[in-house]
Amino acid sequence: MKKVMTGALAAALAMAPVLLGPWALGEQKSVQAQGTVNFDIDPEITGNSASTLGTVEDCYEVTCPSANCTWDGSSSFNNASDYKIDIVVTGDTQAPTDYYASLNFDPTKVHIAAPGTNDVIKLPGAFSLSDTLPDSVSPYLAGAQYYVGAGIEGDGTLVRVGLDIGASGVVTFSLEAAPLTAWTSGAGSHPITVDSGRLAINRYCAIPPVGGIAELPAVSDSHGRNCMALAGLAAAAAALAAGGWYARRRFTKG
Repeated sequence: MKKVMTGALAAALAMAPVLLGPWALGEQKSVQAQGTVNFDIDPEITGNSASTLGTVEDCYEVTCPSANCTWDGSSSFNNASDYKIDIVVTGDTQAPTDYYASLNFDPTKVHIAAPGTNDVIKLPGAFSLSDTLPDSVSPYLAGAQYYVGAGIEGDGTLVRVGLDIGASGVVTFSLEAAPLTAWTSGAGSHPITVDSGRLAINRYCAIPPVGGIAELPAVSDSHGRNCMALAGLAAAAAALAAGGWYARRRFTKG
């Protein structure tokens, strides 16, 4: 199912050249801002906020039901927020003016729930450009943009993602490379890198040998990372990036 822009969003993007003036004409600084911003997935959000990070886990095991997971194994997808993960950023030394993050997930095991999902933690009051929730089609495309102003600088949570759990298994959450994942501050667009993270639902993080069966675990500490680092490309100017991102995403949400 393809996702298209709503009338309100289309109108807002149409107004961007008026509101942003020379920025919308491509006169924003063409040189990338200093400092690479790393996007990562934290499957255990303790200690995280818009400007702080706890330990960023490579993989986290959760037993459902448990104190931090409401899924009981008998319900189907119902748009309940059974568990939360964070898309986090590090290397941010300048307040963001807009961002885009394209999150891949396994829709046979989890959906993105409306409850529990906050796409403007780091950009309070910004205009949301994110996909309509609940989202059962991977990737989930999150984004936000200021017409005037800037967000909260520093390492921290960019998007808090509520997960509607529908099955046990190990889910790998990964982020697309630029331009579907991008970061802009008042100084211009930043180069980015992206990492992945895993959530083990009623499973161990360790991958069993071929032919083996993962047993049900107790909730434990995290294990090794299965991550990727992709060199970030330069993001376009703020208004043009929003338009290009939406134009491209219409063909990725098939």
